[in-house]
Amino acid sequence: MKKNRIRLSYLVTIILILVYSSVCIAQNRGTQSLNDNWKFTLVDKEIDYINLSSNAWEEVKIPHTWNDQDLQSGKKVHYGTAWYKRDLIIENTKRQQHFLRFEGVGQYAEVYINNKYVGEHLGAFSAFVFNITPFLNKDATNIILVKVNNELTDSYPKDSFLFGIYGGLYRGVSLISTNDIHLALSDQASSGVYVHQENVSRKQASLKIVSQLINETSEKQIIKIRHKLLSSDGKTIVENTIEEILFPGGLVPITSYLKVKSPHLWNAKKDPYLYKLETEIIQDGEIVDNISQSIGIRFFSIDPEKGFILNGEPYRLYGVCRHQEWQDKGNALLQKHHKEDMDLINEMGATSIRLAHYQQADYMYSLADSMGILIWAEIPFVNGYKEGADGNALQQLEELIKQNYNHPSIFVWGVHNEVIKNGVVTKSVNLSRKLHNLAKTLDPNRYTVAVSNIWWSYDHPIHELSDLQGFNQYTGWYGGKPSELNNWIQNYHKAKPDIRFSVSEYGAGGNIAQQTSDLSVPNPTGQFFPEGYQTYYHEVTYSAIEEAPFIWSSYVWNMFDFSVPEWNRGSIKGRNHKGLITYDREVKKDAFYWYKANWSNEPVLYLTGRRNNNLDIRAVSFTAYCNFGIPELFIDGKSYGKMASGINTVQYISQKIELAPGAYKIQVKLMDNNKNYNDEYILN
Repeated sequence: MKKNRIRLSYLVTIILILVYSSVCIAQNRGTQSLNDNWKFTLVDKEIDYINLSSNAWEEVKIPHTWNDQDLQSGKKVHYGTAWYKRDLIIENTKRQQHFLRFEGVGQYAEVYINNKYVGEHLGAFSAFVFNITPFLNKDATNIILVKVNNELTDSYPKDSFLFGIYGGLYRGVSLISTNDIHLALSDQASSGVYVHQENVSRKQASLKIVSQLINETSEKQIIKIRHKLLSSDGKTIVENTIEEILFPGGLVPITSYLKVKSPHLWNAKKDPYLYKLETEIIQDGEIVDNISQSIGIRFFSIDPEKGFILNGEPYRLYGVCRHQEWQDKGNALLQKHHKEDMDLINEMGATSIRLAHYQQADYMYSLADSMGILIWAEIPFVNGYKEGADGNALQQLEELIKQNYNHPSIFVWGVHNEVIKNGVVTKSVNLSRKLHNLAKTLDPNRYTVAVSNIWWSYDHPIHELSDLQGFNQYTGWYGGKPSELNNWIQNYHKAKPDIRFSVSEYGAGGNIAQQTSDLSVPNPTGQFFPEGYQTYYHEVTYSAIEEAPFIWSSYVWNMFDFSVPEWNRGSIKGRNHKGLITYDREVKKDAFYWYKANWSNEPVLYLTGRRNNNLDIRAVSFTAYCNFGIPELFIDGKSYGKMASGINTVQYISQKIELAPGAYKIQVKLMDNNKNYNDEYILN
């Protein structure tokens, strides 16, 4: 009998342990995707959504935009109001606090739960979070309703002249449930944990970790907060636990420190090593909230002569700008679309990306972390000053910084781009100063940068308001000739030797359906944007940049063709043709291979001009790009000898050859390490 009592007692103890453990596990943070089962209606007025007939709604899946066609068509764009609704059932009542997180809504959102107003958010590009706990019926179905409007009101961007504003829930939506004691979700939708990298070297790194906590009970609580830094293979490198008294209400910052000896540095594409930082809130020996984040430890600086320096070594930053849109999808992109874009950028060999002109999906920054690509992140204070929108610009910068603080790939915060319009100078200058000061207050360890297109005025009041100066330099497209850029670069550096400046944009239109051998500068607002001129422009422009190591970064505008609703240029309405790849991601233009030959470590052998059906065959020469040797030219199998060096070490040009009318097989060949390489096309 005694043995039975012991066994029974043991069994009860095990059951209690299992039940208690399940309760504790249930109290940890939970995240549920809410991207399915939405209904959508496009209207331009207030609606009684409860009584609206069911056939007024269509079923949609998030991400979703209503502008996936009209904004790209060059026709009238629908700016107005739409409504989204969805049922919500709270399945786990053990967690006491429930939050709705929206990754991006274009561009104004009002959120209601069960016909009760929860909150609103203005700004199309950042995430936002609402605590919906007070509005929920926990034992019944809840109705989420979101009013969305994409009209440009009291927010940035100022207008849609440079890029369109898509409407909709175009990024993901999720439900996050926590214990009453939790890391803050309401600090501008950040993770609630900020890792300040201090005194970093190859020998050691000091990580100052500031965690924002919330106690949503009515009593003070004693908690512990533990941070563990794990290696990529899951081993604990260092950890620290401190005890705190947490009073109810408000955000409570708690500071911890981790000392890392001989840190494995995040070294860009050479070695994008990531640690895992686990943060846990512990009460009565149980974890009541926890999150895990990837971090990379690194140190960097920018020198006015040597350019960007990463972990003590010069590291050239060159790459592209990128808009977050695809043909026929608008900006309602899935992770696979972001990944394909990043893979194409990485294939080309870019070391940096300017994510212009706004905050992009968090997945993009995470991809950059893991791929080792340095990121310039910025807000849409672009194309001029907007009255009454200063607060919104400051809000968007705070959201950008706080939501992306721990991404090692980000090295600079962009505060403005081409903001001098219609003679408005003082207000733009004042707002830029506020933005710079805010960025340095929130994140003193990263640089700020501001971008001007007034490159000919060395001392304009809008210049030198941030740590770094960027210039959008389109010499050879919007006036001048490509060959003139080199003089400007050298003259500016001579006049301003202490200013750390970049070529933040450069580019030229290129429509692959338009071909000519004429290298005259096209009309930049006209209808003829030959691909051959775009190729020539990039050859000359990048060759000048390449010879100036003091330029700390340079960015092609743009990686992909994209839509501009108010444009009618290059024979396709609503299109900016400056991309290195066509809008549908189907064709890599010749200029893409120019950069791949210059930047990539992969062997590149490529013949340009394959789409040019307007060659003067009376005296034609051929151009190839090759980064591992000197190619040999063949026409219909006949060798025309080794090609001559061109404008830099990867460009090769043949002698001029006279051809009779007809079709020819043009080839370039090269043998390297006993491997044959060739590229070819048919010339008609």
